[in-house]
Amino acid sequence: MRNTTVLTLIAGLALGGASAHAGTFATITIDDDHSDWAGIPVVDSDPADNAGSIDIATTQIANDNDFLYIRNTFHGSLSLGLFTGIDIDEDSATGFNIFGLDLIGQDAGWQNDFPFTSGDDVFNDGLGMSGEFFGSGAALLDAFVDSDEREMAISLDVILNEDGSPLFPDDTITILFWTDQSAPNGAGGDVSGVIQYQLAVPEPASLGLVSLLGLAGIRRRG
Repeated sequence: MRNTTVLTLIAGLALGGASAHAGTFATITIDDDHSDWAGIPVVDSDPADNAGSIDIATTQIANDNDFLYIRNTFHGSLSLGLFTGIDIDEDSATGFNIFGLDLIGQDAGWQNDFPFTSGDDVFNDGLGMSGEFFGSGAALLDAFVDSDEREMAISLDVILNEDGSPLFPDDTITILFWTDQSAPNGAGGDVSGVIQYQLAVPEPASLGLVSLLGLAGIRRRG
């Protein structure tokens, strides 16, 4: 668990604005082979500070046109119970205030693969989501056992049951990973840094070919 001083510092940094990360366009297969994450940047790295419990290490994020892909690693072999929190309106004053730190205002989240929605000062408001996977906006998660790494996919088309609005209304996603599980005799849990991820779009596949054809035409005319 980060101590109170460090958590307060992180909260202050978050209030000043989360670090923005340009997205990586990739399609990831959710399975027990994580080799397809090679070359995808780490967007957050958290020190070992919750030994004996879920201790967040690194986070990688990618997307394609349909899904947001997330890979977390851990200091140790415990991972079940980690929360993924989304701040839809990027306003820490609305939604669930995790640990009272004003890091994000969680509007929606997942514990492991289980989806739920949050309200102001309400962890789970019971309203939920709809869409892939399993019709409830659940995440696709592997491995569903304690492990030193995990990967998951969340549909970009999930909607909120409360008003039918999209879970991801624009191309910026503010996300936090956290746990309230602590080591024996510990006090608290662990949080990642606040991550602001910009959805990536695919590069035009034909651009290189068009350029080469154009260059060939210029050479022929010369």
